[in-house]
Amino acid sequence: MTRVIAAAGALVAAFLVASCGGGGGSTSVTPPQGPPSARHPASAVSAELTGEQMRANLFVADRLYINAKFGFSAAHIATAKQEYNSLSPLVRPRDSVLDREFHAAFPVIDGQIAQRAPLLAVTNRMGMVQGQLLEAAIHDAMGNAAFNDPGVSALVMMRLAEQGAREYAHAAAVGGFTPQGKRAYQDAFGLITRASSLSHNISNALGPQRNAVVNGLNDAHSNGFPTGVLEPRKLHPLAVAAGVRRAQAAVSQRFGFAA
Repeated sequence: MTRVIAAAGALVAAFLVASCGGGGGSTSVTPPQGPPSARHPASAVSAELTGEQMRANLFVADRLYINAKFGFSAAHIATAKQEYNSLSPLVRPRDSVLDREFHAAFPVIDGQIAQRAPLLAVTNRMGMVQGQLLEAAIHDAMGNAAFNDPGVSALVMMRLAEQGAREYAHAAAVGGFTPQGKRAYQDAFGLITRASSLSHNISNALGPQRNAVVNGLNDAHSNGFPTGVLEPRKLHPLAVAAGVRRAQAAVSQRFGFAA
């Protein structure tokens, strides 16, 4: 039953967070070409990447709490907190109140997990942090121009997917049921889920490459995570990598990234 909950919950949550993230995916015209670093400070790309990695960890922590994997859930919250600490210096000068809300939220979530608080109380708070609060923080850390550039989100999307494929391969190499393998699998699940969600968010900017990108990441997700956040009996690293490579090639073609 928990595996069914994990798979179904993962699908619902993926749709819930699909609308979050920069990228301004409301246009079908040819997007800006070439590396975003030629148009924006490197810190802007790094900020979105860190924010989306943080969102992935919060999402995984939520799924794990639902499945009573409290230790792993707490570990992902700890990682998300570290990731926010790197964003905080960029957020605080623009919105000190928002920054304080993040620093206040994490100890509350830690306490809820430690006390095995009721499910909805914990997941609602995690959802609040990974939703509008984090969206505002990413925007503050990036600035308007980079936040609304679909090329930045496309690059971040593929970095998430590539990182996820590496983590998945590592889980397969060390064994998905070892502690190290479970954590790598969970990381891969969050990263590729988030990459897939971003592909839908910027789909209008993907133009004729839309299907190749969206389907490639969807295939990587469906082949790699048939049981959601809970590791399956057999891992399929080659299938995951193949889906990510298809998406990567299409993104490079659409946005003029180096192949």
